Amino acid sequence: MPSSMASAQSVGRAAERAALGELVERARAGDGGVVLLGGEPGIGKTRLAEDTAAAADGLTVAWGRCREIAEAPPYWPWAQVLRGLGSAVPDPAAGDRFRFFEAVTGLLEQAAARNPLLVVLDDAHRADEGSLRLLGFAADQLWPAPVAMIVAYRDAEAGPTLQRLLTELATYRRCRRLLLDGLSAAEVAALLRATPAASRAGQVHDRTGGNPFFVGEVARLLTAGGAEIPATVRDVVRGRVALLPADTRRALDGAAVLGRDFTDAALSALIGEGPAATATSLRPAVEAHLLSGDAVGGRRRFVHALVPETLAARMEPSRRMALHARALAVLPFSTVVEPSQIAHHALAARGVVGADDVLAAVRGAAEDADRRLAWEDSASWWRHAAELAVAAGASPQVHAGIQLALGRAVLRCGDADEARTRFEAVALAACGRGDGPVLAAAALAVGDTVAEISPDRALLALLDEALGAADVPPAQRVRLAARRAMTLYWTPAGRDPARAQAARAVADAEALRDDAVLGAALIARQFTLRGPDDLTTGIAAGEQLLALAERHHDEELRFRACQWVIPVRFHAGDLLGTPTAVDSADGIATARRDPSQRWWVLLWRALLAGFAGRDADAERYAIDARTLGRRLGQPAADVYAVAQLLPLYRRAGRVAELEPELRELVSRFPGLPTLSCDLALVLADTGRTEEATALVEALSAGDFAALPRDQLVLASWALLGETTVVLRDARRAAPIAVRLAPYAGRNLIQGVPVGWGSAAWYLARLAHVCGDAHGARAHAATAAALHERWGARAWGPALADLAAPATAVHGLSAREREVLALLAAGATNRAIAEKLYVSVHTVERHVANIFGKLGLHNRAGATDWAHRHGMVG
Repeated sequence: MPSSMASAQSVGRAAERAALGELVERARAGDGGVVLLGGEPGIGKTRLAEDTAAAADGLTVAWGRCREIAEAPPYWPWAQVLRGLGSAVPDPAAGDRFRFFEAVTGLLEQAAARNPLLVVLDDAHRADEGSLRLLGFAADQLWPAPVAMIVAYRDAEAGPTLQRLLTELATYRRCRRLLLDGLSAAEVAALLRATPAASRAGQVHDRTGGNPFFVGEVARLLTAGGAEIPATVRDVVRGRVALLPADTRRALDGAAVLGRDFTDAALSALIGEGPAATATSLRPAVEAHLLSGDAVGGRRRFVHALVPETLAARMEPSRRMALHARALAVLPFSTVVEPSQIAHHALAARGVVGADDVLAAVRGAAEDADRRLAWEDSASWWRHAAELAVAAGASPQVHAGIQLALGRAVLRCGDADEARTRFEAVALAACGRGDGPVLAAAALAVGDTVAEISPDRALLALLDEALGAADVPPAQRVRLAARRAMTLYWTPAGRDPARAQAARAVADAEALRDDAVLGAALIARQFTLRGPDDLTTGIAAGEQLLALAERHHDEELRFRACQWVIPVRFHAGDLLGTPTAVDSADGIATARRDPSQRWWVLLWRALLAGFAGRDADAERYAIDARTLGRRLGQPAADVYAVAQLLPLYRRAGRVAELEPELRELVSRFPGLPTLSCDLALVLADTGRTEEATALVEALSAGDFAALPRDQLVLASWALLGETTVVLRDARRAAPIAVRLAPYAGRNLIQGVPVGWGSAAWYLARLAHVCGDAHGARAHAATAAALHERWGARAWGPALADLAAPATAVHGLSAREREVLALLAAGATNRAIAEKLYVSVHTVERHVANIFGKLGLHNRAGATDWAHRHGMVG
């Protein structure tokens, strides 16, 4: 900026400076927050952040600047922040993303505990996805703390991940979003006062839109003797570079290839000059304010990202490619360089560098991203590698390794369909050439893409083929057997063989003394033990698996253990351990931003919310889970959603809404007879007595042969039992009660995600229908005690709605009958809400439904109707 030009710090931005000053003051007071600072290039985002940092007396300031190339090293801005605080960067390879994110956040908290902190993340639109996910995690976990954070970004260049994060952060109480506009005409005139451009301030404002960087560059060009105001800021930069000496332009070309930030050592190696000569060549660029001043610690920086972008664009493609090729050749031996930087130069030099060398560089970047748990970067690099492998004429084994790695990265990013397609293609090729180890790896990878709820015969066939290969190593063979046991479980008569195979896999893994293989075998063991009669053994297997995960700090294994530990603990009535396990799993999923894990967490949140009587929350979680599950291609998404909504809608008198989709699911998943139990209850609730009775008869035939004795059977019996209660069918209720009686103390769960309350609650109702008044009262008391202990507020007294004949209350839902009985006993709406653990608004809606269905107009009429129909004792 010309020396006679006013300081940008003294012109405009009063409101924005005040907001940033308030942020700093909040941090000083012990509870900072985040300011999201957006705008176009050159609008003054970085300058505002620098001014705020300079005025932040007493705060420790740490900067994280994102690389000006797309192929930035993972977590680069956070590495700079931590180094600025004097902290070592945690090694992502030491654990999973959750532990890594926790470690980074912990270091920020420790620094803030010593002294209030200002963190500036600049050019966030260029951040890698891992860094953005870490920002989201920090924003969710860090505050309240004496930390102020400024996140500067180009709003027009924010990618989908950053856009989602900005939307999420904008809802936080401690977050404020500022979008910078251009300076006004008066502010531009004040900025240009006492410069040769002062008389043309109006023209400058019109041409630049008040962009401060553009204004300053135009002023410099006019001061240097230029006559015309260029059309764009890049035209300005090109014009100013043209005035520099040839050796300076040559050095700047090399610097532009290195990026906005570079070192003297790297540039010297690239252009083949000594450090002193390089510094001399750069001096005119420093004097022209295109580069920062004297190098600090051997590092330099272009004053704005537009400068190297313009320099790179003006170069002949052949010269630019040659510079990238030389960078690839000399930088690894002359300076510290990240694998992603090497790969960036290799890709940019593809025309003059051998295909094998480019592939090796790109694979190095992909493997580094894998090690750092930066799955989005990993997928991008492996896609490059897959294309390059064809050009390089790589071997089939190399192609297979790249495709498997790409599939794993894609799966981590949430696209199970693409991942499975890639894995199956690798398996087909491996089978064709007789490559057992690759076939086994691909089969296991396919198994990782799906959460089965019915037989996956393609997967079972693939696992069998891999197990039949002669050259599969022992550890892989045990993993294949374990995964086969989980798939076999869903086949007709497959439960017992699956359990036997899982048990053998555990024994074989223990013989190998391989904990990683043992973890896979224990997952299969725990999965196949689900059912009414192996609860203690299943819990023990789950606890062993969790201990193994903790011992090895393996967050992936810990989450997979939670997938089956959570429903087993819930089934056992451990309503303290279950929410704790869900919170633990939620923390892992949040840190990793793993969409598949997020789907599971939403299912568990719906389970717990519905169980506690928070039906609105449960419905929201269930619908969100279905939306995400469908996007992930999970076959269970619709089944789980309808099953979770059924108890909620039943309490609200809305079961008819589920019937069409439930019928379609029964047809689509004939191997899930529990869905037919759901449908029978819906039919009974909506008055289709004959069809409901026929379904109960079919499902009960042959000593309930249609219902395998698996993890679904207790809930299925209870659903059939409740159907007979609605139908007042004592003959069909009796054998169901006999089946369910040994499990009276169980907390019923239908598969993984649907809670139905205690078995005793259903036994009380079955006993009532069968005329066993004593048994009904005893079971009802047991259910009430269990529900009180468990916090199961969704279930009221077991017998409250059963005093009236079925025909008299046929049109009312179970919950409406409960409300009517309490209303008729003299309870107010608030008293009813407290009794049933629902909101007053929900009670009011039930009362309105009751009045409409029975043709009543007031509470007196409803009380009279209930007494006449025997609903009040």
